[in-house]
Amino acid sequence: MSVAAEATLRDRLRTETRPDHDRLENGLRLADPGLTPARYRDVLMRFHGFWAGWEPHVAAALGDNDFFAPRRRLHLLREDLRALGVVPERLPVCPPPPLRGHGEAMGSLYVMEGSTLGGRVILKRLDEIGLADGARSYFAGHGEATGPMWRAFLARLEAELDAEGVLRGAKATFATLADWMLPEG
Repeated sequence: MSVAAEATLRDRLRTETRPDHDRLENGLRLADPGLTPARYRDVLMRFHGFWAGWEPHVAAALGDNDFFAPRRRLHLLREDLRALGVVPERLPVCPPPPLRGHGEAMGSLYVMEGSTLGGRVILKRLDEIGLADGARSYFAGHGEATGPMWRAFLARLEAELDAEGVLRGAKATFATLADWMLPEG
């Protein structure tokens, strides 16, 4: 098989989850001109519910705290919500996606780490809507470390032996996110 014919796991993930990604991005409309601070707060509240269930679940499935700890972002959502006057501990929690094994956990992490790249674009939009100070941490992702952390994640992902599990985990995560974030369909 030629090198050109061999799709990397990242290529497969990008291709096979594109419809899921687009559905979520189009449904959330975070880059829309009509985004308001109130709508932003509501979106953050839903993201918090997802992360509150997802983060401990994936941490346990990965079993590698040194790798996962810098990728935790639930605390950023909590900081943002508090800056917006919301008590995050009172919010509902989303049941995590069904993940069986390390490969599926890596697929799930692919979705959430990938969101740090899109978050940088959304951050520019947030500058325009007059948010309270301290309410933009989540979409800042890993700050200046976003690019290097994404590349380090991809290197680990490409070494994953359970490619089908990675794909299942990514699809399950997108499905759970869409069901939670876009309950109206």
